[in-house]
Amino acid sequence: MEGKIKVKHTTSLAGQVIAPSSKSQSIRSIFFASLAEGESILLNILNSADTQDAVRICRQLGAKVSKYADGLLIQGVNKQPNRGIACKNRLFFSGNSGLTTRFILPLLGLRANSEQAVTLDCGEQMRNRPIASLVDALRQLGLTIHYLGQPGFCPVTVLGGLQGGVAEIQGISSQDVSALLLALVCAEKDSEIRVKNCLSRPYIEMTLHWLQKQKIRYTHTCQAQLDIFSLQGRQHYKKFNPIITGDFSSASYIIAAATLIPGCVQICGLDIEDPQGDKKLIAILQAMGADIVVESARITIRGGNILTGIKVDASNISDLLPTLAVIGTYARGKTEISHVKHARIKETDRIHSMTLGLRQLGARIEEYEDGMVVYQSKLSGAAVKGWGDHRSVMALTLAGMLATGTTVIDGSEAVNKTFPEFVKTMQSIGARLENV
Repeated sequence: MEGKIKVKHTTSLAGQVIAPSSKSQSIRSIFFASLAEGESILLNILNSADTQDAVRICRQLGAKVSKYADGLLIQGVNKQPNRGIACKNRLFFSGNSGLTTRFILPLLGLRANSEQAVTLDCGEQMRNRPIASLVDALRQLGLTIHYLGQPGFCPVTVLGGLQGGVAEIQGISSQDVSALLLALVCAEKDSEIRVKNCLSRPYIEMTLHWLQKQKIRYTHTCQAQLDIFSLQGRQHYKKFNPIITGDFSSASYIIAAATLIPGCVQICGLDIEDPQGDKKLIAILQAMGADIVVESARITIRGGNILTGIKVDASNISDLLPTLAVIGTYARGKTEISHVKHARIKETDRIHSMTLGLRQLGARIEEYEDGMVVYQSKLSGAAVKGWGDHRSVMALTLAGMLATGTTVIDGSEAVNKTFPEFVKTMQSIGARLENV
């Protein structure tokens, strides 16, 4: 039976919480460790549906993964000299994790027995998310990929070796670019990735940050609307022992709630120096009038200030769109969220899902192809659809805390994708909500 979150109007919040570990950093560390020579220890790894998908598929590739304290111990894949990864698995299943699905696709070309075709399949939700841009790039780099169902979508069959070379790709998905960066380091030849109209740059910077830690040789240049990444092939990843930082994307719901509702909340575990792009929410809220103090070990928020709507270019922070939309219903005047058309190809069309959900709660919103305009609105409780999308569910829960009466959001299990402790965490600071 599908779960629901029941939310009542919340008048005050107070307390201290620890932000959940970064999903994006956790999955990157799992893949880097799985490709590394030797044994890596990863601490403070997020335990969620997406990270479990990453662990499962890295095991299918040949990595040995076991629990270690609050993290994982990973023995990298068995790479045969001059032959590639010794992997006998013929079927790979990536679940509904977009990052895992895209990361594994080029890595299938590094198998020692790459002349044998393998199948990559995924969950129903991920089957509806396009992968054509990445597939087209990989075909330029030596792989033979066939769609088994609808063209442009999983499942696919893959054979051939990832040779390297030159590939062009559209920059609508940072995950595509990160997947190529991760894999081409290990390709036989040097490579050049030419990315047109690059979006969500902070996620690419996050991947480059890992390459820098590994002392991988690459260059990155920008020419107008073209980013060029040049990678030397035949490089190797080395074992490492990182501690994963907190997740600004998941913490955005805590940050927003603490800003919009009176009280004082402290959030620990976030590193403002981490390359995560969604940390920009703090600067956006401060510009709107929020009382937020950032210190080395914690972020302190005193909520209830009057906020004023502003214009937000969300091209690099698409995951914040649902949170920003809710904030817009609280702020005086109007809040314009633009340049975020790529939010339509996430777990759901987030521009449309948030427009529909907030309208049901009484919000005045204008929906556009690449964003929305949200006006200050008085929200009233209602039953709304979560669309099976973790970010829509959590953002609408925040809206329910602002609304009078009671709000019920369906699909509460979706939060397990990135923030399984969401309801408990919000309850701990006084939010009036529960799973039903």
